[in-house]
Order: sequence, then C-alpha cells, then structure tokens
Amino acid sequence: MQRSPGHSICVICGMAGILTNMAALAQSPALLPEMVVLAERRSDDGAVMAEWNRAEVRQAAPRTIDELLAKEPSFSLFRRQTAIFGNPSSAGVSLRNTGATAASRTLVLLDGVPQNDPFGGWIYWARYDAAALDSIRIVPSARAAVWGNQSPAGVIQMNGRAPFEDLHVIKAGGGGQGTVAGSMLHQLTDAERKRSVSVGVFGLHSDGFFAVGPSQRGPIDRKLDIDLWGADVKFAWLAAPGLTVEPKVSYYTEERGNGTPLARNSTDALDFSLRVTAENEGFSWQALAWHQRREFDAVFSSVNAGRTAETMALNQYDVPGRGTGGALTMQWDGGERWHFMAGADTRLVSGETNEDVGTFRRRVAGGDQDFAGIFGVAGYRPDDLTAVNASARLDAWWLRDGSRLETSLATGAPLRRDYQDDRDGIEPSASIELTRWLRDDLEARVSAGSGFRLPTLNELHRPFRVRNDIVEANPELDPERFISIEAGLEWQPQENLTVGAALFHHWISDAVANVPVTDPEEISEIFGTIPPGGSGSIKRNVDAARVAGIEGEIEWRPHDRVTLDLTGLWSDTRFSESGRQPLLEGKPFPQAPDLRLIASGEWRPCEELAVFAGIEYGAAQYDDALAERRIPDYTSARIGVAWRTERAIYQIRVENLFDEEIQTGLSSDGIRTLAGPRSLWVGAEWAF
Repeated sequence: MQRSPGHSICVICGMAGILTNMAALAQSPALLPEMVVLAERRSDDGAVMAEWNRAEVRQAAPRTIDELLAKEPSFSLFRRQTAIFGNPSSAGVSLRNTGATAASRTLVLLDGVPQNDPFGGWIYWARYDAAALDSIRIVPSARAAVWGNQSPAGVIQMNGRAPFEDLHVIKAGGGGQGTVAGSMLHQLTDAERKRSVSVGVFGLHSDGFFAVGPSQRGPIDRKLDIDLWGADVKFAWLAAPGLTVEPKVSYYTEERGNGTPLARNSTDALDFSLRVTAENEGFSWQALAWHQRREFDAVFSSVNAGRTAETMALNQYDVPGRGTGGALTMQWDGGERWHFMAGADTRLVSGETNEDVGTFRRRVAGGDQDFAGIFGVAGYRPDDLTAVNASARLDAWWLRDGSRLETSLATGAPLRRDYQDDRDGIEPSASIELTRWLRDDLEARVSAGSGFRLPTLNELHRPFRVRNDIVEANPELDPERFISIEAGLEWQPQENLTVGAALFHHWISDAVANVPVTDPEEISEIFGTIPPGGSGSIKRNVDAARVAGIEGEIEWRPHDRVTLDLTGLWSDTRFSESGRQPLLEGKPFPQAPDLRLIASGEWRPCEELAVFAGIEYGAAQYDDALAERRIPDYTSARIGVAWRTERAIYQIRVENLFDEEIQTGLSSDGIRTLAGPRSLWVGAEWAF
C-alpha cells in the first residue's frame, strides 16, 4: 500500500501531544550518573577505528546514522548513496572496502543485539534515531573475532541512552527533494529511579530525485521517493541493586520507489528484545534474548531501449525473514593487571523468497541457518605502558531445509524441484593485540586475527536484477574466511595536534562475488535468455582475494575555536586467484575506490555558533567484477552553520554544494545511476 506524503509526519505529530502531556506529569529529580554496561563485548582497552560520544552525535545532527558514519573514510555502503535513497539490499556495510558484493561483512549491534537483517544481512539505517543513541564505535576486524559470523571486517556498536534519567527530545527537519522528517523521544522515570519507560517515534518522507540523468531519462523514469516511520518502546526495571531488566519492542516500516512505476520495494520490521544486566564489583554479566520478524517485497522491471515502457521481470511479492537468538556474556576483573571475559551466543534464522518470474513461472526458494558459538577474552597489562588482549572463539553452523521449487503460472505444473543437502561446519576464530606507549605522546599497536562469514539466505536463495543485469543466487556457496593483520601509530606531538595511521591487510579465502557468466551454454542453463544489452552473473566463491591499505587522520586545532581535520583511506583490492573464472584474476572489487579523502573544518566565533565545511573525494571505481564498467571519480563539498545550546540545536547545511554529478552505478546497457544532487537541509532539536 502506498502511503500519502504526509503520513509519516502525521503519525509523529499525533503522538506528540500524548507524550508531551506524559512528560509534564513526570517528576524530575536529580539525574543519576550514566550507566555503563560492563559485561558487553566492548573494546574499551583496545583500538577502535572511530567513535562518537553523545555530544558528537547530537552536534552532527544526521538524517540517518549512515550519514554520520560516512564521515569516516573506512565506512561505506556498497554504493555511493545515502541509505535514504539507496535500495535496502545495497545497505550492507563495507569497512575498508572488504566486500566484493553488497552483502555486509560487518556486524552492526544496538545494545548488543544484532541489527543485520535475518534474511539478507543488510541494515535499515533510517530506523535508528540519533537522539536515542548515546555512543557509536567502529571496532576493527582484528578485534572482532569474539562476535563470530558476520563480523570478519569489523563491528559497529551503537549504544542507547541510559535508562534511569528523564529525557524529552523533539526533532524536526526539511529540505531538498521534498524531504521532511521528525522524531520524538520521551523517557520517564519514577521518583526512586528504579523504573523507567522510553517511547520514541520517528518518520520521514521524501519526493526524491531522478536517479537517471536528463540525457538518458525517458518518459518511464520516476523519482526515488520514500515514506518511512517507526516506533520504539523500552522499559527498564532496577530489580535489585546492580540488576537491570530491559525489555524492548521496535517497529519499522518503509516504502520506496526505485525509479520507474513498477520498480518498488517495501519492508515491515518488528523486533522484540530482552536485556538483563548485573553489575557487581569484580564480576558482571549480561544476558540477551531477541526475536526479529521481517516482511520484504520488491519488484524488478525490464525497461526498453528508449525508456518509454517497462514490463514486469521479477515480482518478489513475499520475502519473509525470521531471526531468534540469545547471548550470555560474563566479565571478571582480576585486579589491576588482568581482566577476563567469556560467553556464548546462538542465532537461528529462516527465510524464503516467493516470486513470480515474468508471467510464466513461480519460484519459492529458501532455507534455515543456525549458529552457536563460545568465546573467551583475556587482557593483561604487564606494566602501565603495555596492554595485551587475546581472544578465541569456536562457532558451529548449520544450513538446513534448503529448497527451490518452481511451478508454471499458467498451469500450476511443477517445473523444478531442487532440495539442497543439509550442511554444517566448525569455524575457529582468534585474535591478539599488543598496545604499547613508546613515549608520552606516541602509542603503537599491532594486531592479528581471523574470522569467517557464512553467506546469507539472500545470497543462497534470492536472485535479483539491476535494470537488465541479472544476478543469480547460489545455494552451494561456502563460507568466506578472513585472516587480518594491522599495525598503527597515534602521535600527539602537541596538545592541539594529533596524527594517526594504520596499515592493514586482509587475506580472504572463498570470497563471494557476483561472477559474470560468459559461456553461452552456461548462460542458457542458468538464465535461459538475457535481456538485450544486459548481463548475467551468479554468486560464486572466488578461491582467494586480498585487501591491503593504509588509513590516516590528522586533527589540528590552531585556535581554541578552530578545528581542522583530514582523514583518508587508500586500499588495493584484488581477486588474486580464480580457477573457475580466470578473467577475474587481478581485477579489483566492484564499488571499491582505491582512494577516499575527507577534509573538514569548524569555526566557532562564539560558544553557541558553529560554521562548518567539508570536501570529499572518491577515486574512480568499477561497477562489475570484470572491471569493464568504469564509474568516474567525484568531489563533493558541504557547508553549514549551527546554533547550539544546552537545550537546542538549529542547523542549516547544504550537501553537494556545487551540484556535482556523482555516479553510483553503470549498467551493461550504459545507463548511469546517480546519487543525490545539491540538497539543502534545515533541522532543529529541542530537549526539555
């Protein structure tokens, strides 16, 4: 069902009066200190790639969290597109260009609960209200072994606001492309600070923009419009001194237009979670349980050469996903020198795609995945200048009940009956990190680790297409296995100057890639026929691949009110060995630029006023695994001004200031897909 443009905002405004009246009745005693959950698998004693505290998240005022993370050059979605306008299936995270496909090689957590979609592994970034987050951190791959599957390239940890404090926040914004957004967060606490309830609602509507440029656009093209809204309700109960119980319910829905009348997709997500945390001197533990339900549908069309008409090519009318899991983490403090952590977790996921291929075939394909793992971490400080952290993990995985059933739409007669054999495996992971202060202003660190990623149900069972380029799923995919090393330095020669750099190298075995099919007989067997000007690929394991590079940052404060920052990532990605498709050998990963630079600055002429600007450069990259479709480099500038007080933030900013054409994709028939044009955004946040 397509919603009216004002639907999302009306929902928020309707809740506004109710929650504001609730806030007026609440008592407001003095606030307690922030609660720190010690038993989470955190990286407080080791290096993180980037982190943002509550004040920094608030000051950035992002529309969606991925827009904040994108200011870190190591972070990127598969395509150069904000998650507001990008297809959800391309919203997987690629840290340091480690992904050869859109599938996420990074685990995303909210208060310890996995946020990767149970079926596809992608992230719905628009469902996380920045006002509800206390901190965000990016953990590098060599320290991510304790999380197991989905984390070989790293982990993004989002942590919500502390429960036992009164919060009342209202946000509103609007700008280019007919975009309007709003959110509210109200948290009420009893007088004894033992019970609290938090209610958040949010929504966004955008008329969008044309993803096809004027020179190629036809009558069939439409803007990338979107409507979304969601709500979160969380309770907290201090059941005993140091023992906190937090149940939570979260709902999210979105509907998107993907550039033509037929090409649309929608999602409904409903999540339940329970977190129990016990904080005691010397020992703490945390237990988690969650259940996630997803309903996804998508329509892919075939557009004629003149872009005057389209036909239904693939109607994935029902793609359900389910995920259920739990985790137990325990932490001991062994005095000043030692600390230990251990635990176990499990996750059960299931899903399938129900789809009509054109007007002649119905397909049902899917299966189940189960995971279980145990882990241990030990940290040791032999002296005040040195820290050693080591971790080990053992995972078991199972693939069960995989099938692909096809019937004729005309007669109902069976056309195909494939039942995959059940599979299972054991995956060990480990990491070690050494940190050493060489002198007061210079810190050095080295680390090494291993990890793995089991292909998602989406990769195993769900085909997709981008325009006339078809990608077939493959239920025979094997897990990807990573070995990673890193060495870094952080130098602060002056109080107002910080310089950091890190070298890294990933070796990837059985990397999953969209491998082009060039043999005519195989094309006929897999696809039947390929649309004119299109291409056919299938997800396959590539024997070996590697990613190596350097990441650096310089932060300089030449004046108390001026901050200048330069960050960059250079990486070299390669398919190093591909026996089944030799044409891949030596080719870079798709959508992986070898250089990304971000320069930014902020000037605060007075305590409340901030003027900021930035410029970003991304090198050329390729849209396909054979490196034939080149996407040019880009430069994008932004500028803005903000008025910040303790209770309010007002911000005006312009993205893509010079209205540069930023290309995100190039199809086999030469159609270029574009990112957003110049965009104004005016936003405000009030806390009371």
